[in-house]
Amino acid sequence: MSMSKLTLKVNHELFGGLLLIGIGAYAYYHGQQYAFGSLARMGPGFLPQVLSIVLCAMGGILAVTSQLKPSSAIDLQLGQVLVVAASMALFALLLRPAGLAPAAFVGVLVSSWADREITWPGRITLALVVATLSSLIFIAGLGMNMPLWWG
Repeated sequence: MSMSKLTLKVNHELFGGLLLIGIGAYAYYHGQQYAFGSLARMGPGFLPQVLSIVLCAMGGILAVTSQLKPSSAIDLQLGQVLVVAASMALFALLLRPAGLAPAAFVGVLVSSWADREITWPGRITLALVVATLSSLIFIAGLGMNMPLWWG
């Protein structure tokens, strides 16, 4: 009796697909607190729930197709992961007291340490561009109520 062995190829696309499925499931769960409505009269929960289903489907397609491709080794370095996680936490801690522009600048500056090939002028330029664009998009463009600077 021959048993076929199921092998899971672990690669970047599998992790990306699973991450999309997780984000979509989370958004769907929290979108259920709003009324769904119908196609004729969409409720406030219609778009978040439909988009989360689409996100889950895209993640599922990515995860399945990742198993059809040759597997590549994942070089995951814990130090880089911790630097990026620390930069996200730092951004969250700085957002209210310092404002969006300084929090984005510091977050990008710290997270850029994970890439050893980027130079200091490149880090500062990247942080300035991201801080400027995030301020323009979220505060000027979308009119979100958050401080731009400290105070």
